[in-house]
Amino acid sequence: MTTIKTPSKGGRPRQSEAGEVERRLLDAALQRFLACGLDGTSCEDIARTAGASKATLYARYANKEALFEAVVQRHVATLQVPAEATPSLPLQDRLRHVGRGILEHALQPRTLAMMRLVIATSTRAPSLAAEVNRLGWEGGFLRVHSAILAGPDQPSDPDGLARQFIDLVFAPHQLRALLGEDREQLVRAIPERVEWGLKMVNAADLLR
Repeated sequence: MTTIKTPSKGGRPRQSEAGEVERRLLDAALQRFLACGLDGTSCEDIARTAGASKATLYARYANKEALFEAVVQRHVATLQVPAEATPSLPLQDRLRHVGRGILEHALQPRTLAMMRLVIATSTRAPSLAAEVNRLGWEGGFLRVHSAILAGPDQPSDPDGLARQFIDLVFAPHQLRALLGEDREQLVRAIPERVEWGLKMVNAADLLR
C-alpha cells in the first residue's frame, strides 16, 4: 500500500513537494475525467482521489475547467520529437519523422478519449473546447516548425509549410479515429498519410 507523505506544517512546501502535489492532482483529474466525464466529476472528487485538500486544489486551479485545460496541456507537452534524431536528416525526412510521431500521439487511446470528452462537452463549454483545440494544434505546429528549422536546408516559408503540413496530415486522420474508424488500421496507415501530406506540400512548392 502506497503511503502519501503529509507535508510538514508551517512555511511553504519545498519545490519537489509542490511538484508532487501538482502531478497527483493532474493524474487524479485525468483518471476522474476519463471515468466520469467533465459533468460527472467534481473538484472534491479530484482532490480526494489525489489525496489532497480542496484548498490545495483551488490554490492552483480556479475550477475543474481550468484543471481539465491543464491536463490537456500536460498531454500536449508529451508530444516529443527527439532533437538528436532530426538535424542530420534532409527536410523531407525530418517532416516524415515528426509527422509520424505526431500522428502516433494523436491516435493514442488516451488522446482519443480526451478529445471525445472535449467534443461531448463542447456545447456546454465551447470556449474550453476551442482552447483545447488551440493547444493541440499549436503543440503540433511547434513540433513541426522545430523539425523544419533543425537542419540547414530551409524552405522559403517555414511557418506556411508547418501550418499546411499539420492541417493536411494531423486533423483529418485523427478525425477519422474519433468518428469510429478502426484505430489499428489508422495507425498502420500513418506512413501513407504522411507521404500524401508531403506530396501535397511539395505540389504547393512549400518545400522549396
